Amino acid sequence: MTLFQVGVATVLLFSTSHGVSAKPKRVKEPAPIAGQRYHLVKNWDFGSAITNRAQLDAEFFTRFIYNDGKLDTLNDEWERYRDNNNHVFADGELKLTARAVDGLKSGGIESGMLRSKWTGKYGYYECCMKVPKGRGMWPAFWINPQVGWPPEIDVLEIVDNGRDSTTNSFHYVHGKNKDNADLETKLDKWGTYRPGFDYSDDFHTFAVLWTPDMVDHYVDGVRVAHRRFSWTHDDGSDGGPAHVLLNLAVGGSWPGPPQSADEFPAELAVKYIRVWQAD
Repeated sequence: MTLFQVGVATVLLFSTSHGVSAKPKRVKEPAPIAGQRYHLVKNWDFGSAITNRAQLDAEFFTRFIYNDGKLDTLNDEWERYRDNNNHVFADGELKLTARAVDGLKSGGIESGMLRSKWTGKYGYYECCMKVPKGRGMWPAFWINPQVGWPPEIDVLEIVDNGRDSTTNSFHYVHGKNKDNADLETKLDKWGTYRPGFDYSDDFHTFAVLWTPDMVDHYVDGVRVAHRRFSWTHDDGSDGGPAHVLLNLAVGGSWPGPPQSADEFPAELAVKYIRVWQAD
């Protein structure tokens, strides 16, 4: 377990199941794709398009695709993904909320995650979010295939383990690709980007521009990695359509254990997730 002339696209936000339609919202093309004939295919805006649980459930699952869509944790993480007030709408945002409901231990923490019902391949994927402070926190925004693994694109991972923190971020690709070496990078030898500020202090945008043979990672519009990448399984077959994941993991080998119950509830606050694809 991301500058040029800015174009403008007009997007009609979808109606709810209760017959209430949001007003059309104008969304600017992000700078990395401005003027390149991309169109907005998904605008999951949690201040206007998705503002209640019914609308959320129409667009997202809250478990991983594995085990018939019921898997609620990965690796040796401590959290279990639940729907017990773990997806909170407030302040024009969605807050994926981790709560220590049964103590600081594996399985004692309930948290929130999103897995998109929409699937696709290639495009510009962007999320605007504010990550939580706290030892053991592991927020992530990533792209995963519907069938089989790898490949995988980690748009963003942030871990707070005492060595890494909310002042640096990780941007990975996973797969059996002989040409996935970075062509240009602002990452250090551990694959870390250090922006010179603390991500937990404010909202930031994280994105990838994903094409058939390349992946570019962006943080606040700055390209931090430019690399070759092929969306294929280990046997060389095509990786197929992919879903989008956003989750707040807690604990496990990489982030380490949380240190205090005072760090909970912890919130990964999200303003929007958007997907643009080329014409």
